[in-house]
Amino acid sequence: MKAVVIGSGFAGLAAAYRLQKADWEVIVLEAADEIGGRTRSFRKQGYLLERGATQLSTGYKAYLALAEEVGMADQIAECSNTIMLMRQGRLYEIDGTKPLRALLSGALSWRSKLTMVRAVLDYLKHRPTDVLDVSEAHAADTESAQDYTLRRLNREIYDVLVDPLIRTYTINRGANVSALEWYSGLANLAGQRMLALRGGINAFPAKLASLLDVRLSSPVREVRKIPGGVRVSQGEDGEIEADACIVATRLPEAAAMLPEMAEVIAPLDRVLHYNRAVNVYLGYTRRTNTQALGVLVPVVEHPNIGLVWLDHNKLAETAPGGHSLITCYFEEGGLDQLAARSDADFVEIAQRLVERLFPELAGTRDMAEVLRWDRAIPNPAPGVYKAIHTMKHRLDPASPIQLAGDYFTCTGQNSAIHWGQVAAGNLIHHIGRSNAEM
Repeated sequence: MKAVVIGSGFAGLAAAYRLQKADWEVIVLEAADEIGGRTRSFRKQGYLLERGATQLSTGYKAYLALAEEVGMADQIAECSNTIMLMRQGRLYEIDGTKPLRALLSGALSWRSKLTMVRAVLDYLKHRPTDVLDVSEAHAADTESAQDYTLRRLNREIYDVLVDPLIRTYTINRGANVSALEWYSGLANLAGQRMLALRGGINAFPAKLASLLDVRLSSPVREVRKIPGGVRVSQGEDGEIEADACIVATRLPEAAAMLPEMAEVIAPLDRVLHYNRAVNVYLGYTRRTNTQALGVLVPVVEHPNIGLVWLDHNKLAETAPGGHSLITCYFEEGGLDQLAARSDADFVEIAQRLVERLFPELAGTRDMAEVLRWDRAIPNPAPGVYKAIHTMKHRLDPASPIQLAGDYFTCTGQNSAIHWGQVAAGNLIHHIGRSNAEM
């Protein structure tokens, strides 16, 4: 059996690895000149910089199981579980494994703490039973996180808890994101310890790629079914015929190369937009006084930056000895007003916030880097999970063309790996079995 996998992100590589383990011949085609999809690891002046999600947790079951299978379990390390909330310029430390413990901090008034009882009851009623398949709870996908909070709770709870958590998970603000993402965010955090991957987040896709036939700079124009399989057209690079194909790209690219599936994909493709983001990396020659992993920043505290991550508290190797590496994530909702700004402007804005939060760093910056993403991660706007649910149930698990990607649920490396392996499982079960029975 022969399969073509399009895309070398976590979904594509996990799918390809699972097919190869089932004795399929697999070719991975990647349009870019490097593997990893939306993740990248690179060094500058001794600092290890990451593009994409950089944090893992003990709840990443699919990720951790695959890492162990390919011999990378010893590269996964535990790190601090302390997260800080910014409230009226002050920082409040909470245990990130127990997000509702924020109720015990001074960040909320007693009135809001009592009101949060309602939030807990709503969470228990609407939370997804499986964070790898959030769309199964689509009945709760009826309003934005902001509208829900103002309707059921209050403004303070939105500003202090809901909005910063939404900004952290989606690089957008609660007014633009489904309330269902608030529930799934809590479910993702609850009871989970924070982990990190030594060598950079791209060490995992690099390991998977080393076990596979991955062809870089190999864009695909179109995929169509043919009798007995599929034809993958690469334009001037020719065609590949195979028994099956997994398309593990972002949804817009998948829609463009799969005209025969347009009727199924188009309704979700019309409503699922990708958030922009700008990452600013700042290196300092001294350490912060805190061991916390990061600061969740509400819109009322900063209109542009939603998350400040202290990477040096994740793993010592991310910064030279005694130094700090801090990443500021500018989110979609605040980027329009900054669209024409230079990299130097972004650095200035980020540095001003960082040194306000950690004044001990003032005057010690020795590195700055800016990374802009036009399409970073899918935005789960109200109604998107309903559209995901509809598309998912219209897709044929027995088709020789399968989709894979983290747009099937809340975005992340774990969900990408899970849905990549689901797609591979469908081919192994349906296409492999039917051919074996012929």
